[in-house]
Amino acid sequence: MAMNEINTVLYNILQERLEYMKQLDKEEDSEKKRHIAKETADLHAKLAHRLGLYAIKTEMEDLALKFTNYEAYKGIAHALNEKKAERDHYIQAFIEPLKKKLEEENFHFTIKGRPKSIHSIYHKMQVQHCDVDHIYDLFAIRIILDSEPQNEKKDCWQVYSIITDIFPPNPKRLRDWISVPKENGYESLHTTVLGPEQKWVEIQIRTKRMDDVAENGVASHWSYKGIDAKQINIEDESIFVFTPMGDLKKLPINATVLDFAFMIHTSLGKKCTGAKVNDVNVPIRHVLQNGDRVEIKTSPNQKPTNDWLSFVVSSHARQKIRQALKEIEYKNVNEGKEMLARRLKNWKLEFNDKIINRLLIKLGYKTMSDFFQSLAQGKEEMLKIKELYQQCEQELNPDSSSHQHENVPQTPFVPRPAESPSALELEVNFDMQNVEYTLAKCCNPQLNDPIVGFITINKGIKIHAANCPNVQHLKERYPYRIILSKWKKK
Repeated sequence: MAMNEINTVLYNILQERLEYMKQLDKEEDSEKKRHIAKETADLHAKLAHRLGLYAIKTEMEDLALKFTNYEAYKGIAHALNEKKAERDHYIQAFIEPLKKKLEEENFHFTIKGRPKSIHSIYHKMQVQHCDVDHIYDLFAIRIILDSEPQNEKKDCWQVYSIITDIFPPNPKRLRDWISVPKENGYESLHTTVLGPEQKWVEIQIRTKRMDDVAENGVASHWSYKGIDAKQINIEDESIFVFTPMGDLKKLPINATVLDFAFMIHTSLGKKCTGAKVNDVNVPIRHVLQNGDRVEIKTSPNQKPTNDWLSFVVSSHARQKIRQALKEIEYKNVNEGKEMLARRLKNWKLEFNDKIINRLLIKLGYKTMSDFFQSLAQGKEEMLKIKELYQQCEQELNPDSSSHQHENVPQTPFVPRPAESPSALELEVNFDMQNVEYTLAKCCNPQLNDPIVGFITINKGIKIHAANCPNVQHLKERYPYRIILSKWKKK
């Protein structure tokens, strides 16, 4: 969308909001009135200010105050009305010597006197901690010169010199937006002088062109200057973008598609996969610009990740992402815990927190939550978990007879006659001195037969024939308690 089109859209939106505010008295819901008025002051009036639409901005702020603090609004309006005749008389007395002097200097000009806006007076009352009767500059004088473009600055400063020759200025109140205009194109000289009756009066000095820009905003500035609107930063700290329906939304500068999605609705943000910005597909990291029209794309399978926190800029999006990550973590922890409980039951093992804590140390996890999340996410092999869990159980209960390894289901097997153990000696594949062993009665292993040793809880090593049907079961359930062995004659 071209910037002049954006400006037109913004202007129309602001005009529509202003008309809406003028009709807000008809709304019966007082809470809704306050909400709309606050939104207007926080968003639309500030946008109007940035665009240089000061007349719209002033009227919006006054109406917003009317519906957010009616007592203050009514009090200031009443005070201004009471003193209108007195104020008009004073303005006329103030203007008379200025008008005479400017005519003597052959200036072509218009002088306007107006009261300060109700909102502006209210703001001064808050800052100065006083009531309306003690606000000294309740009105302002505006001098508008009919000057040739090449003489604008010189004429404005010459008028300033004439004014300060007649009335003493307050040097702290001089504002020079002619030498360095505001970014939205606003140009004017502002000063405050001490008028008759020792009253302070604010004076604005500008040309017709400058006044047109001040009243009509950046559109006039661009048309006079003939520059690319992109050269003007409308908002130093914020940008304004549109929904597909044309609603205006305010975001921090450098806000991304994801920031916008979370601002619209949390559920939209959590499922966001990207967007169409000005009808072009972009990723969630895409940085938005003033005037962009944004349509969010979602997927039911999308979930927030920690990486999202690295590129969102709004505090609202950060808060919602952190909240969503905690919800995912809580869900994964429960799923992982339930998964382990089911597996342990299938393995005929007891779910024991002490054993699990020991298991965490072996696996390198700091917390149970981390471990259960890994299980839920399929990051651990369950066979490995089973073996380590059994190891931890054995280490914590070395004297326990809970493992009924003597009662393992036996398959039909015809043992050979047993040879006297005294005639045999066990040789294992690691250093074990004076090993106590017994021959398994299920298979009665014989000298020179391949054998397997099984470490029991409290009966030393039980020797099985390698082809004993029960050995396979023991290997599957207690692989860490199997040792390779062989016989040798004494």
